[in-house]
Amino acid sequence: MKNISERINADPNSEGFNTNDFRQSYRKISKKISFLTIISVLTISGLLVSCQEKNNQNNKTEVMQNNQEQKEGILKAIDLYVEAGRKGDGNIAKPAFATTATMSWSENGALKSVPIQALFDGFSAAEPMEASYKLTTLDAEGDAAIVRIESQFGPNKYADMFTVVKDGNDWKIISKIYQIIK
Repeated sequence: MKNISERINADPNSEGFNTNDFRQSYRKISKKISFLTIISVLTISGLLVSCQEKNNQNNKTEVMQNNQEQKEGILKAIDLYVEAGRKGDGNIAKPAFATTATMSWSENGALKSVPIQALFDGFSAAEPMEASYKLTTLDAEGDAAIVRIESQFGPNKYADMFTVVKDGNDWKIISKIYQIIK
């Protein structure tokens, strides 16, 4: 049997040249080359994906570590708000809010907005009650954040949305918007 280079250069009209052998050998080699090419591409692709995933994982870890302190500071303000309702004491919530904060809602299709003192007064006028919340959104960029929670004070459920800004070392709620969940 002749080697491949001799077969390629062989004259198909010469004696001893078998066209069928040549085609079969050529197909086998082509299949092997195709198979090796596919394996090589898959291996390189796998390595690239693995490197990209590792890089993304490192970036996510870094972002999570950088934002953990930020998240804790923001949720401290939300925790004070809920604790004030739980204990029936508006003074507990005061450190969580900016002095110029407002509370807004829609009532019969009309916008209502009041100074945050109305919330503090409402908490203080109420009896202590069961209160809890579930964080649904926390989106922070630098020193500003948007927070959405689903809260429950006694039997009443609310969708609460807050805008929060960093003030020195603390995060302050500058506005509270709510919707009663029926």
